[in-house]
Amino acid sequence: MKKIALLIIAVVAGISSAMARDTEVSVSYGAMPAMHNLGAYRNHWQDLDGWGSVNATIDHKFAPNLWIGLSYTYSSADSNTAWDGRYGKVTWHGLMANLRYEWYHRSLLTLYSHVGIGALVEYYSPSWEDSYNRTNMAFQVSPVGAQIDFIPQAGIFAEAGYGVQGIIKVGLRIGF
Repeated sequence: MKKIALLIIAVVAGISSAMARDTEVSVSYGAMPAMHNLGAYRNHWQDLDGWGSVNATIDHKFAPNLWIGLSYTYSSADSNTAWDGRYGKVTWHGLMANLRYEWYHRSLLTLYSHVGIGALVEYYSPSWEDSYNRTNMAFQVSPVGAQIDFIPQAGIFAEAGYGVQGIIKVGLRIGF
């Protein structure tokens, strides 16, 4: 009987520790990132036809409500009227350190704030001259984020803010 009780305790402890969510990986889409409307991020190219940004993040929980991690952002845009009507393409790659603080947690819902800072590498490919690169500071400030966990190890999320990851960002987050 003692062996069965110890086995049950070990199984319950194993399941509980397996359900601890200390590291999360997420992918998301961001609408209207800052690169498409801040002149410094587009080298003053005009009429950029952009589609948003794709983001990938890995975060680790360092304190009860504090997550720290890294994110990668990709975006691109075409311009048919760069400076004097000639064609060009711009591609952005961003790498940022992130901080996420959870300030409300009930059942399936978590509310949080997120900030990120890092580097944004810009690749310009004009049709009239050689391609060139520029580097700027990347940032994201999202004062309000919400996550709904539909199972203990995964959830969907949305954030509202401003920066290279978009004004509105929606995605999937998986923990392990």
